[in-house]
Amino acid sequence: MTGIDEIRLDSTATIVMYADDIALLVGAARPQTAFKRIEGYLESLKSWAKEYELQFSPAKSQMLSLKGGLKPGYTVSFGTSLNAPRIKAESSIKYLGVIMDPRRSYWKHIVSLKKKSEGLYGRLRTMTSANWGMGRIAAKIIYEAVFLPRIMYAAEIWSDGCHLGKAIRALGSMQRAPLLAITSCYRTASTNCLTAVAGVLPLDLEVRRKDSKRRLKIGETTQLAYEEDVNKLIRAWQARYDAQDKGQWTKYMIPDLTQRYKLPLKLDHYTSQLLTGHGDFNSKLHGFKLVPSPNCACGNGAETVRHVLLACPRTQEFRNELITIMVEEGEAWLPRSGAFLKTRKTYKALRSYSKKSLCNRTDR
Repeated sequence: MTGIDEIRLDSTATIVMYADDIALLVGAARPQTAFKRIEGYLESLKSWAKEYELQFSPAKSQMLSLKGGLKPGYTVSFGTSLNAPRIKAESSIKYLGVIMDPRRSYWKHIVSLKKKSEGLYGRLRTMTSANWGMGRIAAKIIYEAVFLPRIMYAAEIWSDGCHLGKAIRALGSMQRAPLLAITSCYRTASTNCLTAVAGVLPLDLEVRRKDSKRRLKIGETTQLAYEEDVNKLIRAWQARYDAQDKGQWTKYMIPDLTQRYKLPLKLDHYTSQLLTGHGDFNSKLHGFKLVPSPNCACGNGAETVRHVLLACPRTQEFRNELITIMVEEGEAWLPRSGAFLKTRKTYKALRSYSKKSLCNRTDR
């Protein structure tokens, strides 16, 4: 605003301006001193506004204590006149789209993001099925071009809040719907599995990566330091991935997240089932009381993902093709953990086997 720099401030105060949003920051050793200074500066702002035929709205003004331990609820006069309205200190305020609180946990901001994000992929999910509707490539584009930018707004301000356990869980909850759309995994798959299959950082770590990327762009850090930051985030992801009980089969198929993060994989509904173990397997369906027995039609015990991939005689013809490729790529049978992601050729063979084996079982 033209002319606002005419207002005289001492070293205890700062004015931050963006369009018609103005923040007045005032410091003092004692609360009463701070209140008096705030009222004086507000009076100066009111006088300046009157000179330019402008007006501030006390009703729309917010106040927050960032230090000092003052509890919300106290009030300060909006100026020095006797009849000036009073503004009340709140437990949180919103400025330029970011919700701030005295502890700077940004928890309420993250909750707000969660509410805003729930509708986007929820609606898109209704247009998505295993073999029709919005494709996985389109879902990934929407994730990167729409979902992430909405979440990442002002991430450099609130990224410190991503260290809280409840923030990590809330951000992970936000990420589930887009990950399900990107991977075509079943809803029963854990978020721990979904990030590995999709090859994307958990959302709280992605926020922190975005902040590091911003610092690189403005010259606050180097490319080498940025790459080390990303490696640290991937190591944190790996530790979290390994520590959780859920997703043991996915850990067998995708043990190394550094490799997965850097490896572009084409996903489909059938391969996702073999990567997660959640899908059209009698042992899994029986657990949800969708079929009467967990056993495989081949008569050799339970129809688990391991059985379908490694042992079921009904798909031996397709398995022989898979074994041939694996051996050509230097992998023994039975395959070691992570073998199917060794090369593009081994992964392509897995994709081919996934579709053939899941589409050609005689009892389906």
